[in-house]
Amino acid sequence: MAFHLPSIPFTEAGWVFAVLALVILGAPLIAGRLRMPDIVGLVLAGMVVGPNVAGLLEYGGAIELMGSVGLLYLMFVAGLELDLDDFRENRRGALTFGAITFAVPMLLGAGVIYLMGYPVLAAILLASCWASHTLVAYPVFRRFGAVRNRAVTTSVGATIITDTAALLVLAVVAGAHRGSLGPLFWLTLIPGLAALVFFTTWVLPRLARYSFATFAQDRLIRFAFLLAALFVTSGFAELAGIEAIVGAFLAGLALNRLVPEGSLLMERVEFLGSSLLIPLFLVSVGMLVDPALAFTDPASLATAGGFIAVALGAKLLAAVLAGRMLRYGGAEIGAMFSLSSAQAAATLAAVVVGLNIGLLDRGTVNAVILVILVTCLVSSWTANRYAPRLERPDDDRDLGQTVVVPMAEPAFAKQLLRLAATIARADAGLVVPVTVVPPSAAPETLADIRRRNAEGEAQVLSTGADARAIVRIDASPKAGVAHTIVEQSATSMVLGWRGHERRDEALFGTTIDPLVADLAIPMVIARPTTHRYDRIVLAVSESNTSAAGTAGLCLALEVIARLRTELGLPVVVVSNSDDAKALHMVEERLGVGVQVDRRRRSIMLRHVAEPNDLLVVPVKPERAGLHGAASRIARAVPDNGLIITLDPGGRTVRTIAQDMMTPTAANPTPGRDVPSGAGSHR
Repeated sequence: MAFHLPSIPFTEAGWVFAVLALVILGAPLIAGRLRMPDIVGLVLAGMVVGPNVAGLLEYGGAIELMGSVGLLYLMFVAGLELDLDDFRENRRGALTFGAITFAVPMLLGAGVIYLMGYPVLAAILLASCWASHTLVAYPVFRRFGAVRNRAVTTSVGATIITDTAALLVLAVVAGAHRGSLGPLFWLTLIPGLAALVFFTTWVLPRLARYSFATFAQDRLIRFAFLLAALFVTSGFAELAGIEAIVGAFLAGLALNRLVPEGSLLMERVEFLGSSLLIPLFLVSVGMLVDPALAFTDPASLATAGGFIAVALGAKLLAAVLAGRMLRYGGAEIGAMFSLSSAQAAATLAAVVVGLNIGLLDRGTVNAVILVILVTCLVSSWTANRYAPRLERPDDDRDLGQTVVVPMAEPAFAKQLLRLAATIARADAGLVVPVTVVPPSAAPETLADIRRRNAEGEAQVLSTGADARAIVRIDASPKAGVAHTIVEQSATSMVLGWRGHERRDEALFGTTIDPLVADLAIPMVIARPTTHRYDRIVLAVSESNTSAAGTAGLCLALEVIARLRTELGLPVVVVSNSDDAKALHMVEERLGVGVQVDRRRRSIMLRHVAEPNDLLVVPVKPERAGLHGAASRIARAVPDNGLIITLDPGGRTVRTIAQDMMTPTAANPTPGRDVPSGAGSHR
């Protein structure tokens, strides 16, 4: 057999992908040593192996196709990873900064670039590149624990505004360049865009929820569903006369809440993107760069210098204007600039589309690549300067973001996991069933536990939520659960309880009692039943008017609101206190009146509860209070489903207690005394 060397540029699949794999492996390592972002290293590596330097690979064919797929995937992941809850909570700041940081670079950039000699459409397209931004510096703020700072959440929320607006500008400019920007274009674009938005905001999320709860319970099938949704939506966008990347971005936003952060499904999405598709796109972009023009040609350098001055200057001006309007401090304004100054994802998308349709030339692409390199470096440098100086607010993550479920009672597993899934699904969260076994556990015992955990995962997945079951080897159940809570950054815990009638027994059992005593995490302790529920009954007492009791009441209100949405059941609230603050909280959160009954809560429930009621009882996180309230109620209503809520750390409340604790004079909510044994609605 004759031996022959492959010809350069490589055309055989093995050699082509060998070069690409080595680039994807080595470029981030080298970039890290040089303290550059990975995105910069991959673009430069693509330039080196491309036709303008080493000539190992040609741009075209499979590389061009894979680069286009990577571009769509990049925009999909950008939509999938945006924190919509942060956007809602900081919508005023996000809308303000988003509008300013888009409008200032758009107007200033279009004018300056037009004066540089570019046609109007090219100037508008390039200006839209500087109007968008990529959160290259976000990992720096995460490393310093500053991601909950208002400046960071405002900048993250503004990304939704800038990227969406920039992609829409791209669609209009592309249509205008093709010569179709007439009445027919708008008559096609507006209905097409409306249909695309309807599909991604109404049809796709509902289809995904139905699929996840029925045939797509396996994660591989869920992942395949996400890929299908990405490319089908991209195809729909092209049918509507809109660039495919707009559809990819909207598909990510549509499925945002169905792929929890930290879930195995999100890990798979990020793995495919980070390890293959997105690096292939970045490498393919680098192959378009001609270093002889980009780094040595005076005209290209001058163009790039003008672009860099416009991009960074406009973003700095926008950050200062928005920061002053929002009354942010100097470090916060610096953080907003560092997060909004980097040009990468949307910029690369726009410039590649502009090149493909003939609106931009290779020289302009070279200049834009230099802008991306410089802005990414400036963004990373300023982030490292301002992130340590930001205030770090208290952690107020959502209740259902990570729900830990100790599997100490296998008989209750199904009901507990369904309750945990209900709590988690409202926040696009993750359920973590954990089983703690001692180091001496036999292999057959571990195998049986893993089988039960897999069944538990399937139970949660069947509800449409996501789960990650854990088998933990630890010295004691308490230590194992406590370590899991810390490692998983748990936001709440759901525990099962058989119920006890003897006073000399441990209240919740020898496993749960130590957890209740020592862990400062919102806890939902459930004594489930197998029959269907007809009502949810909340029992409030005077103990819920104190600071410690109010936290448990807030937790109960959040749990009931989610159960009511899930089960579609009516809610009845009874109270032996007419405290205006507590009643105001209940009525504002649940929108129902309160029956006031002066008797002890256990006696009150014995007379009010019906056989198929689910009872919810908030208690103080104190051992004496727990034994005094929970044990009496458990004995008073032994056949009812019972949920006890307590929040030792007071983390549940977020803004509910702050907003509702003080009723205004215009909206008083006093209760009304009723005779013993009777109940009355206000």
